Amino acid sequence: MSYITTVTGKHFDPMNPVDCEIDILDIAHALSLMCRGNGHIKTFYSVAQHSIACAEEAFERGYTSIVMMGCLLHDASEAYLSDVTRPIKKDLPQYLQAEDRLQNAIWRRFIGRDLTEDEKEKVFEIDDLMLSMEFHQLMPEKLNDDYRKLVKDVVCETMPTEIVRDKFLQLAANGYEDFAIHIATEDELKQVPDICAPDIASSAKKEPLWVMVYEDEIIGCGYYDSSSAVCKFAAEPINFVYPSFLRSAIMTKSKTCNTYDELCSYEGKAVILTTTENEIFYGFASHLPAEYCLHEFGVEEEAIQIGMYVFYPWDIKGITDWQISKVVI
Repeated sequence: MSYITTVTGKHFDPMNPVDCEIDILDIAHALSLMCRGNGHIKTFYSVAQHSIACAEEAFERGYTSIVMMGCLLHDASEAYLSDVTRPIKKDLPQYLQAEDRLQNAIWRRFIGRDLTEDEKEKVFEIDDLMLSMEFHQLMPEKLNDDYRKLVKDVVCETMPTEIVRDKFLQLAANGYEDFAIHIATEDELKQVPDICAPDIASSAKKEPLWVMVYEDEIIGCGYYDSSSAVCKFAAEPINFVYPSFLRSAIMTKSKTCNTYDELCSYEGKAVILTTTENEIFYGFASHLPAEYCLHEFGVEEEAIQIGMYVFYPWDIKGITDWQISKVVI
């Protein structure tokens, strides 16, 4: 067998990666469960947490969103290859070649191109500084004092893996400089119609309201849900929000599909999904087989996932399947 089975049920060949089969959910889920330092640290601290810390450091330094995404995904190949400790890795040329090939494929998948040498230098400088910090906080000895060069304070502590996974996904979905997300100002609140703040469960915290901005124009808004610790965006944005991971795109004529008995047909496609509550979600669809949903959510039923949201057949009112005709990176 020349493939691994991923958590979303895909058969993935790490030695011959196919870009469209690289799934951000597989990456976020796996890295949130993988421990740094091959487990030789004082407390569980995941590769996903390390990656998030690197991305946040890049943001604090004012680096481009490409570098920030490069930091977030710099260890993403480990989701498919696992990792090998540094003293051994340097003597495994075949592993190094496979790692390099897969890592570049991941960057191309979610950034749209390979990183330049300057961008890689920034990414791996932050990676090394973060390793120094992890030695300082999690190991019985220091590696060096390079962690003092970090701009952002980092606390290496154990966190629930599902929270880490969702934060990784949120950073991945909003990592491009075209989109900015922040708490709405008073002036922005006046621009946001009521439709952008849908009624939600009383357990969820409606305020503060967040807005998504593209070229100084509000294109979406949402609320912070304290029960899941993620920022959920509104049912109907003011303007069309392009699918995740596309900086901009021109869409062809849409085709509405009215049957949902084979949700796997939407795997990897850019879709607009309308729920039975008339909420609208945009993004790339991942098909979740019934076995995965039973293991992960306790419901033995196939589903569609868009970003951090999971939809079962009874949640779906309609799906518009969009074909991407041109992508401008």
